[in-house]
Amino acid sequence: MNDPQPLTQASRSAPEPAQAALTGLSRLERFGLMATRALSALGLAGLMFLALMTLFDGLARWLLNQPIEGVRDLAAVTVALAVTCCLPVGLMERSNISIRLASHVFGARAGRLLDAMAALITAVVMAAFGWQFLVFAGKIARAGETTWILKIPTAPFWYGVCAIFAMAFAVQVIVVVLEAGRLFGRFEHAMRTGE
Repeated sequence: MNDPQPLTQASRSAPEPAQAALTGLSRLERFGLMATRALSALGLAGLMFLALMTLFDGLARWLLNQPIEGVRDLAAVTVALAVTCCLPVGLMERSNISIRLASHVFGARAGRLLDAMAALITAVVMAAFGWQFLVFAGKIARAGETTWILKIPTAPFWYGVCAIFAMAFAVQVIVVVLEAGRLFGRFEHAMRTGE
C-alpha cells in the first residue's frame, strides 16, 4: 500500500479559480519580499558607509588632528533616507508588534478580520506619512536649504524619503490584499506556515 502524500497548499483540492488566486497571491508575496529586502540592503549599505566615514573621521581627528570635512553633512542627509529604506521590508514581513488576543477570545476568523483592518489602517498611516514628508520636502526645496559645510541641497534627499514612503504604501496595499485573501481563506502567509 502506498503511503498517502502529505496534504500541502499546492496539492489541496481546490476549485481552479481559488487555486489560481492562491498562486497569484503567493507570487505577489514572494515578489514583495524580494523587492523590499533588496531596498533594505541598500539602506543598510548606506548606513554602513556612513559608519565607516564616521570611523575614519574620528581616526583622522585623533591621529592627524584634522577632521574629514563634510562627514556630518553626509550624516544629515543619509540617515533618514537609509533608515526609511528599511521600513517597507518590516511592513512586507509583517514584523510589527501585534496582539493576538482577539483570535483566542473570538476565534480565528475574528483575528483574521482584525489583521486585515489593521493592515488597512497601516496603509492609511503610510499614505499620511508620505504626504507629510512631501509637504516638508516642498518647504525645504522652496527655502533652498543646504547642508552646512558641503552645501548639498537637502530637498532631494527628503523627496527620496517621500518616494520610499510611497513604496511603503504600495507594499502595505499588497499586505492588505494578502490579509484579505487570508480572511477569505484563499491564502496563508508563507512565513506563518513555514513554507
